[in-house]
Amino acid sequence: MGIENKVLNKLDFPKVLARLAEYCILPRTKELAMGLTPHVAWESVRLVLQETEEGKNLLRGNPLFSVRGAKEIRPYIERCLRGGVIHGEELLEIRDTLQVGRKIKQLFLESKVEFPGLWEITLPIEPQKDLEDEISRCIAEDGKVADNASPELGEFRRALTRLQNRIRESLEGTLRNSAYQKMLQDPIITQRSDRYVIPIKQEYRAAFPGIVHDQSASGATLFIEPMPVVHLGNELREVVMKEQREVQRILQMLSAQIEARADAVAELHEALAQLDLVVAKAHLSVAMNAGAPELVAGQQMKLVQARHPLIGGTVVPLSIELGIDFDTLVITGPNTGGKTVALKVVGLMAAMTQSGLHIPAESDSRMGVFTQIFADIGDEQSVEQSLSTFSGHMRNIVEIIDRSDGRSLVLLDEVGAGTDPTEGAALAMGILAELHERGCRTVSTTHYGALKTFAYETPRVKNASVEFDTETLRPTYRLLVGIPGKSNAFTIAGRLGLSERVLERANTFVTEREMQVADLIENLGETHREIELEKQKAETGRQAVEMQSKALAEKTIRLDEEYEILIGLAKEEAGELIREAKREADAIIEELKEALRKDNKQQRDIEKARQGFRRISAKLDNGRQVQRSGSGLLADQLKLGQTVQMTKLRQKGQVVKLPNANGEVLVQAGIMKIMVPLAELKLTLDEKKTPPKYSREANIGLRKAEEMRSEIDLRGMLVEEGTEVLDKYLDDAVLGGIGLIYVIHGKGTGALRAGIQDFLRGHPHVRSFRLGEYGEGDSGVTVVELK
Repeated sequence: MGIENKVLNKLDFPKVLARLAEYCILPRTKELAMGLTPHVAWESVRLVLQETEEGKNLLRGNPLFSVRGAKEIRPYIERCLRGGVIHGEELLEIRDTLQVGRKIKQLFLESKVEFPGLWEITLPIEPQKDLEDEISRCIAEDGKVADNASPELGEFRRALTRLQNRIRESLEGTLRNSAYQKMLQDPIITQRSDRYVIPIKQEYRAAFPGIVHDQSASGATLFIEPMPVVHLGNELREVVMKEQREVQRILQMLSAQIEARADAVAELHEALAQLDLVVAKAHLSVAMNAGAPELVAGQQMKLVQARHPLIGGTVVPLSIELGIDFDTLVITGPNTGGKTVALKVVGLMAAMTQSGLHIPAESDSRMGVFTQIFADIGDEQSVEQSLSTFSGHMRNIVEIIDRSDGRSLVLLDEVGAGTDPTEGAALAMGILAELHERGCRTVSTTHYGALKTFAYETPRVKNASVEFDTETLRPTYRLLVGIPGKSNAFTIAGRLGLSERVLERANTFVTEREMQVADLIENLGETHREIELEKQKAETGRQAVEMQSKALAEKTIRLDEEYEILIGLAKEEAGELIREAKREADAIIEELKEALRKDNKQQRDIEKARQGFRRISAKLDNGRQVQRSGSGLLADQLKLGQTVQMTKLRQKGQVVKLPNANGEVLVQAGIMKIMVPLAELKLTLDEKKTPPKYSREANIGLRKAEEMRSEIDLRGMLVEEGTEVLDKYLDDAVLGGIGLIYVIHGKGTGALRAGIQDFLRGHPHVRSFRLGEYGEGDSGVTVVELK
């Protein structure tokens, strides 16, 4: 089952395909484009639309992508399959096509996740690199067989060169010989019948020894091969025949290789043509400013601002629904109002979608899949000139009714026309009612007023009309769904000069019901225009709000990015400050250790070092404070009433409630209470930390060994805080000459102990460490031996 060509022709679908073919590179692709027909299976339609969308995405990233370089090689493949020989230039075209296929296969192999549909098209391509290389080796770029195609060919061509040189040398000697000067017609060497000859005057034929191969048209000149080079010419001819046989053998050998891979080469060429077709669809989509509609289940469509793809210039777009709130649409109005164009747009959008072509409509358009499209559309001019007969239309409609069902789209132009208006209107209503009962999706145009009432009284049947401007007496071509058409005959006649008396008399012949219907239509039209105006205002306002919202979101993102950059720079600067200070401190400690070893009494040096170390310690404190400022807090760092800094809001507040299960803290800032994530909080500079729990002697500073205690209590501290305190204490202990210290961290969960021991492993002052033994504190203490 498929959509018939005669229907597609009535919709001008071949003209769309002709536009598509303009973007094709290969002749085979043009054939595919002109033979394109709509799919009728939903999944097939989805796949071809996906391919076209991938083609557009491919062109966005690589606008120059194409299969250019590939050639039309089908005739060459067919010839070699019949036992024929492929010639040099033809072999180069096959090689170029193979190269394009191989490179494209590699391209989509690397991007098959991004372009799965295009990758699927290239699956039949089997790279033939060895065949490419063999052709390149044997055939020069001018299409001739290369000298190195075989050792024999190379030898033959070298022999040819040697013989040609010997012949020329002999002939040039003859030309220079004074005895022959008067016999020469021209002092040149030329060829006749593949033999080297000299032009001799006719009267000296008997005096010049040699073989005559040709003569001039006048007979005054004879082209003679001198006897001294005849035997060389014979040798040359023999070598030429050998060279030609070898060339033919090489061409047959290459043709046989291609014949052996004919299926693979043909499939590669076909895959390139299919890919070329997808890229052509993408180019056409861009040219038409088109896009893929949303593919939906069922037989329905929603076209939003759809445009006829073949009408240039300013086009009034068409918005129409079918199969959603109603299944049959009856379009009424004057013959010149663009009803037939609207009908063709509906059919074209369905045919294009089901062929994998994007449609020129807004992105929120939707399309279902129809298994059949039927159309009875006659040329508008032909109808007016009575060149289309009523019986011809009826035969077409009979076939449509017999073959249509609930999966069909039916398009009828001026249904029931060409006969008595009363009978024609009744017949049209009967036809539409039958199609409606069959579940068809039907769009019909008519100028019969009776069908307006039919549309109002029949469920899921809708009226529509093409708007007419009574001021300019021209149609606007805007489709008004829900509003039946109005003839406007009286208004037009009055504007064209018909007298009021005649118009009033004509009004007396209009029934009261007809006048009521006309007034109703007028009121509906006015209401529709007011609604459209309000919709336009609402849409304008919505777009303005969207733009403002987008701008605000972009500004917020930009500020967040700038904030993160500043925090990163601050951390980097603080880290460098710490590293620099640490280097200076290590250098001072080494100097002091050396000084202590040499002379324990050099107190002035020690005091000087003590002062320098205090300065560096201050630097470390400042650096660590800055480095921590960008990090969030942990839950056990907070206390009720504590002052914290809210990093994103850049405000201070007091902790009112400790973190909940989601890690959010209730903070009061002024009169407001705010739930803030822990990651967005930090301690303020004035919020003093709990002093470390080691003895007075463990404070940073230099002590003599007898004044230092050899233990430090870190219980209750976090790992980061504990390692900072321990780091300072280790510096003091080394300066104080203590060799063994006890670090009290408690047992608890073991997290602090693990963190302390990780820190000790890489510390430059630590020689070794172990857990405490019985009587030393067991696993709650780590014993450290210093260097």
